[in-house]
Amino acid sequence: MDSNLKNLVNYKEISNLYIDLSQTILKKINFDSSSSDRQNQILYINCFENSLFYLADHIYCVFSKNADEIKNLNFKYKWIELSNFKSIKNIINKEIQSDGLIYDLEALKNQAIQREEIDQLIASSQLNNLKKFKMILDKYKSFEELLRKTLDEC
Repeated sequence: MDSNLKNLVNYKEISNLYIDLSQTILKKINFDSSSSDRQNQILYINCFENSLFYLADHIYCVFSKNADEIKNLNFKYKWIELSNFKSIKNIINKEIQSDGLIYDLEALKNQAIQREEIDQLIASSQLNNLKKFKMILDKYKSFEELLRKTLDEC
């Protein structure tokens, strides 16, 4: 029981640490198409994914007491697995769908990685900007708060 409680706290703390790191990195992004700026965008997204990864482990431990069952999955598939729990299914399904947090994060990642190809186009409305990065951060905070309130009530 102590190790499960220890992991539960660690997953939660690690998730919070990664989201704090992504907020710090966001302040450094200028959207000036430089290579360092692209690296910061990808680093922001990576920290965000890691936060979702460890938040999923935290939530899974609350329900099953054993995160080893999902430890080999990436962050997206961890959330898909978590959507099988009836008490949080509606919250998670909303974020997995095409207008949800995980979909938006993957789209942002694809745009950041494929930036060079986009730069070669004459015009594109698919460019990453501060608004998109902040929108994902806001979605994450709402999602996390809703999950934690639901867990506290259960």
